[in-house]
Amino acid sequence: MGVIVETKYGKVEGFEENGINKWFGVPYAKAPVGELRFKRAVESTPWTGICQAKKQGNIPYQFNNLEIKDYESEDCLYMNIWAKAVGKNMPVFVWIYGGSYAFGSCSDPTYDGTNFAKEGVVYVAFNYRLGAFGFYDFTMYDKSFHSNCGLSDQIMALRWIKENIEAFGGDKDNITIAGESAGGAAIINLLASPKTKGLFNKAIAESPSVGCALSHNTAKLNTDICLEKLGIKANEVYKLKTIEPLDMKKGILIVRDEIVKRYPGMYVQGVVIDDLLPDFPWKLMEKGSAEGVKLIIGTNHNEGTLFVNSGYSMFPKGFKDIEEMLRNNDYIDKLPEIYKLYDKFEGEMSKLQEILKDKAFLVDSIKVAEIQSVKNDTYMYRFDYVPKGAEIGGYGAAHAIEVPIALNTKIEGFLAVFWKGVPENIIEKLKNNINGAWLNFVKTGNPNGNLPIEWKKYDSKNRSTFIFDEINSIENNPAKEVYDFWKDMEFYRNL
Repeated sequence: MGVIVETKYGKVEGFEENGINKWFGVPYAKAPVGELRFKRAVESTPWTGICQAKKQGNIPYQFNNLEIKDYESEDCLYMNIWAKAVGKNMPVFVWIYGGSYAFGSCSDPTYDGTNFAKEGVVYVAFNYRLGAFGFYDFTMYDKSFHSNCGLSDQIMALRWIKENIEAFGGDKDNITIAGESAGGAAIINLLASPKTKGLFNKAIAESPSVGCALSHNTAKLNTDICLEKLGIKANEVYKLKTIEPLDMKKGILIVRDEIVKRYPGMYVQGVVIDDLLPDFPWKLMEKGSAEGVKLIIGTNHNEGTLFVNSGYSMFPKGFKDIEEMLRNNDYIDKLPEIYKLYDKFEGEMSKLQEILKDKAFLVDSIKVAEIQSVKNDTYMYRFDYVPKGAEIGGYGAAHAIEVPIALNTKIEGFLAVFWKGVPENIIEKLKNNINGAWLNFVKTGNPNGNLPIEWKKYDSKNRSTFIFDEINSIENNPAKEVYDFWKDMEFYRNL
């Protein structure tokens, strides 16, 4: 297979490196600029000649700081593809990055697809719009705006992959989608959406923040603050169509800090309920939206530490906030039970870490596993390994710590501090286990094959959970107490 391939839209030329073909910066939709700002993704227009795909495309505007790099742009809907230079009908793995729907891009080295490609898998990663451009809902003020633009990007990318991946050596009938954190939540949203039927066969959701799906009324609490801080009246929302990205960043960062003060425990941004997602994702999955899809889902043992230890402003900062969150949602009578449930953890910070882990990640993941296990093969895991640096810093098996292990990529950025000092043979053992399980699942629909013990399918009776650690194990129903407590509590849903 050559580096020049014919897609539905025209020819694309990539490059070959050490036996792996790579196509970087492949456009999968029209640039969402000008009149397309705040509009859902629009299908690409076919081109003449050869589209050069030899360098990374622009990344979306990042809404976690006030810096704008020269490669940030609204013109960001590009994907990267890796595949063996010789191969056809290979299974396809599609990675969706996390970052609180506020930051991240497919060009992050942590998401490099080279090692998947070496194993005979076509690896795809794509950008989608973030922050106000992708996930803020202004439709209640002005119907010329669209909701769920970022979700529409993800759906458009999956359609593009389904229609064109054969040209890159992939099997369009064996596609696995995967993601972590907000990317994991995206996986659940895509499992739920009626617009994704037939676009993929399997899914992997790592640490999904499933609950960050909002009603229009809840989303309005965010957008009202945004407009207030930008000095824009409700009847002047049209001004957002020409606002400078830096000014938009300033407004969104203020919202992030302000929303938790006014409504502790509410998500700043996420998908909203509309035609792309007609109900909350778990309710759509209960109705069979993902009936034909096999699923791996799981969390890390200490999801809350990264947010609590860093003072991340999107989450409650103390029991005063927890109390207000309960009162705002008519659960104040549950406060004594919370104190009792988390009494075994010493200090307010440790209690907050556990509450955040349970409320934001663990319980909803179990809920999804309960639902999907009735519809198709479902496997649940927990990542428990604590690298030396993370142990020293008091982070434990923190949020996102497993990503380069699962993807078999170089450990860089803040994660390098956590993994510093871990013997290479331990890292390789962990990669062989979790990345090996992912590869087996991508290829066959079953994660078993090279694991030292059998990873059993999840069911609501045993709730079998595979524990990834230096020595792997199985635990049945490991979170019964917290699941029974939180599972039926919904926050900011009925506004």
